[in-house]
Amino acid sequence: MKYLIIATVVGFVLALIYVRVRPYLRLIRKVTESINSATDVSATRSATSSNKLVRCERCETWVPEDRALKLKSGLATFCSPECMEKEPISRGRKIAG
Repeated sequence: MKYLIIATVVGFVLALIYVRVRPYLRLIRKVTESINSATDVSATRSATSSNKLVRCERCETWVPEDRALKLKSGLATFCSPECMEKEPISRGRKIAG
């Protein structure tokens, strides 16, 4: 009987301590989640910012390389299917040098 009373008192004390500490535990969890999400966002930004821009052969607008439409030969890139269907603008090629 004595051990039952001691166990009840100890359980009650632990429950009171947990109730008092619980808001701080939630705060710590929120802070760690925000730090983790901030590092995830910066990693995502650096991955997307390294994406190269390419120029559309028809309208000469710049689009991200992963969104550009490419021909099978890989020589021409277009920003949209509409630009791909039209004839490319004929312009002289510059010689490097």
